[in-house]
Amino acid sequence: MNYIVLANIISLGGAVVMVLIGFIKSKNKMLEAQNLQFGLLAVSNFMLGGITGGISNILGITRNFICLKTGTLTNAAKVIFIIAQAALTLAVNQAGWLGWLPVFATAALTMTLDAENPAFIKLAIMFGQACWAIYDFHYMNYVTLTFDILTILTNGWGIIMLSRGKNGVKENREESGKSVMRNKAQCEA
Repeated sequence: MNYIVLANIISLGGAVVMVLIGFIKSKNKMLEAQNLQFGLLAVSNFMLGGITGGISNILGITRNFICLKTGTLTNAAKVIFIIAQAALTLAVNQAGWLGWLPVFATAALTMTLDAENPAFIKLAIMFGQACWAIYDFHYMNYVTLTFDILTILTNGWGIIMLSRGKNGVKENREESGKSVMRNKAQCEA
């Protein structure tokens, strides 16, 4: 079997887990499932030559293990993970600016997770997924690219719905709080 096809099959597994995480309500279960997602995506990235993407996913697993043990990440810990990812990227990057896209995606989302405005968080997610989409396209990770694009579109739609005031202001504030708590719980980067 062609390794590109095999890597995309593994990537599909990670992408499916990514979608299913949205249905999980337990913080620890979310983090555990995300570790599976990151593991599958890391294998896929490494198989396709996306070393910096694989490193990003491995660091995500490490970050999640710390979150599982401590319950949260401080701002200092977030910065340390971003610096660690940047240092590793600097050491192994052979893809030029493309190799830095996972760092940009991680940094943008990590630093905005505490925002109270759900539209702002959604914009950060869209920026991060756009970075990953370019990266995944370059490394022929087409399955994950598809999910990147769908994530961008659904978050864009979410911003439109927020701006139109769908579900009422009170519900949006409640959802904002749930979204922030969910993101904090996932310690997503």
